[in-house]
Amino acid sequence: MAPRTVAVTGASGFVGGAVCRALTDAGHDVIALGRRPVSGYEHRAYTLGALVPDGLLSGADVVVHCAYDLSLTDADAIAATNVAGTRALIGAASRAGVRPILVSSMSAYPGTDQIYGRAKLHSESDVLNAGGEAIRLGLVWGGAEGGMIGTLKRLAGLPAVPMFGRDPHQFTVHADDMASAFVALIEGPRLGRAVGLAHPAPVPFKRIVTGLGDGGRLRFIPVPWRPAYAALRVAERFRVPLPVRADSLLGLVRPAPQVPGVEIWPELGVSLRPFGPLDGA
Repeated sequence: MAPRTVAVTGASGFVGGAVCRALTDAGHDVIALGRRPVSGYEHRAYTLGALVPDGLLSGADVVVHCAYDLSLTDADAIAATNVAGTRALIGAASRAGVRPILVSSMSAYPGTDQIYGRAKLHSESDVLNAGGEAIRLGLVWGGAEGGMIGTLKRLAGLPAVPMFGRDPHQFTVHADDMASAFVALIEGPRLGRAVGLAHPAPVPFKRIVTGLGDGGRLRFIPVPWRPAYAALRVAERFRVPLPVRADSLLGLVRPAPQVPGVEIWPELGVSLRPFGPLDGA
């Protein structure tokens, strides 16, 4: 197929960077949209939540929107920057005739209590109304181990690992499989719906943390999650630096019930491996 020109927001981040590299390896042209240049790609200045510059998406066939400001914890600020900013980008894509693809999250499911999840649901509605796709990423492992997987790895190094909830689990996706899936998506037909990108088997919290450890035996200590969540929310209001966001804790104890539309990936030639870093997977 003819090479596509793909604009990527958040190209300097872990997910955006992996997508950019996979697209380049597949022969496509990448435009990195962000506040600072990313080596190896054309750069165009873009800040989520700010006015979308004229011509930002000129010459692009697709825009993959990975950017999200995780420093914000207040619902109003998240709506003003992340939700409204995403809506503005999608509007610019529609006017330019560019296919929009939103990097969403498995936290975005009907009934979610997470501020982050609800924000992603609003953006999913915007991108689907514009004829684009929303891809709900699972917990990404096997790469730079940033974000939530990095937090869990730090937990694995503690003398005792706090265990929130009775039987928490996550749906996971390997970094390489994630990147391959975005290439297949861009090269394939439009889906027109929200689809989960994660292996369909839920992985227990204990197994994830144990798999991220150094092979030693870990001690898990049950901790009531509600008081911990309340304390984190109070600390966030006073802008106290924290090792984990309250929303992230809520995502651990109240995960999505299933991975929606996961059957589409084999049809696109993408194989999703199960979680298993200790197995060399």
